[in-house]
Amino acid sequence: IPYVDVCDEWELAEASKVELDAKAKEADVPAIVSCGIWPGVSALMAAEGVAQLQQQAKSQGEDAEIESIDYSFFTAGTGNAGPTIVSATFLLLATPVITFLNGKRTDIEPWTEQRSVDFGKTIGDRPVWLLDNPDVPTTALYVTKGKQPPPNCSSRFGTAPLFWNYLFGAMKALPRSLLYNRDAMQNFSLFSEPIIRIVDKLVGATNAMRVDVTTKNKKKVTLRMAHPDLEQCVGLATAAFALEVVNSKKNNKDGTA
Repeated sequence: IPYVDVCDEWELAEASKVELDAKAKEADVPAIVSCGIWPGVSALMAAEGVAQLQQQAKSQGEDAEIESIDYSFFTAGTGNAGPTIVSATFLLLATPVITFLNGKRTDIEPWTEQRSVDFGKTIGDRPVWLLDNPDVPTTALYVTKGKQPPPNCSSRFGTAPLFWNYLFGAMKALPRSLLYNRDAMQNFSLFSEPIIRIVDKLVGATNAMRVDVTTKNKKKVTLRMAHPDLEQCVGLATAAFALEVVNSKKNNKDGTA
């Protein structure tokens, strides 16, 4: 039976690969972790950007050395996910952000280094801050297949209304031991649920992603995606991964490509 999950913890995903990869291959069981929208589809967007730049360079008889991969995400309110995504964000505010800079992993304080990012004409410019995302080490370490040093890579997130962003920034003042307390953060989120639901009604549930891939000679590919409802978007993306794995398994048995 093929295996698909939505794990969003880099260390857990890597440990699973190290411990179970050989067993999965021996049992002929396809296994894909960290599916969904982000992480998940966002990593595929980065891979597509790299592929486009490499194809352009190849057609010109050049090599495309990737200099940077920048992830940017925006969700209006909680994206209809309610207290769950709020409590998860609180946990991330206590988690050092994995980035790559000058070929080396560099952990940075979360919710810093604000940028303004254009998510397209329907959403416009939005402020985003550094937040941990397993797509960063995944793409930095694997997208160039070891033929080049890891590119500079980071991931940022922002939400609406603007006040929510400043609230997250203020929450960082709490002790990390409290932010890491899943029960406490979930209870706080549940206590705040009436306010959260009202805000969601006012701002909607839009989810948007932007991935910028740049080469050392400054050629750039930008990919954007937006969906009116984050919760639906996650479900569709996860289902797409699952269907692809099932169909690939079926095609292999049938002897088709």
